[in-house]
Amino acid sequence: MMTVSITPNHQVAAVFAAAFYGVFNLFSGFFIPRPRIPKWWIWYYWICPVAWTVYGLIVSQYRDVTQPILVLGTNNHTAIKDYIEEHYGFNPNFMGPVAVVLVAFTLFFAFIFAYCIKSLNFQTR
Repeated sequence: MMTVSITPNHQVAAVFAAAFYGVFNLFSGFFIPRPRIPKWWIWYYWICPVAWTVYGLIVSQYRDVTQPILVLGTNNHTAIKDYIEEHYGFNPNFMGPVAVVLVAFTLFFAFIFAYCIKSLNFQTR
């Protein structure tokens, strides 16, 4: 909705949204875990709304699961909660800030949408 409010029509909005979705998914911390993202790109991880969503979903679902799993490439069995901390760098005690940031992103995008719908006029005469 935000891209539709910023652009003149829904076709242009679809192009912008597709570009943002690709970059958001790349830096969400799922395909490339946060510890493996190069240090000069880590800032984008922290401003990516998809990264905060993935963080919240994975930690809320797996932070207390102690079932062992076999980690590929090793012969070690580790608990799921330990794996998400070691591999993805997710701290299970970080759920409060994740919730606050997700609400802030929602309010920010809603504000941008409302402001752009009110102030931008793409009609031609």
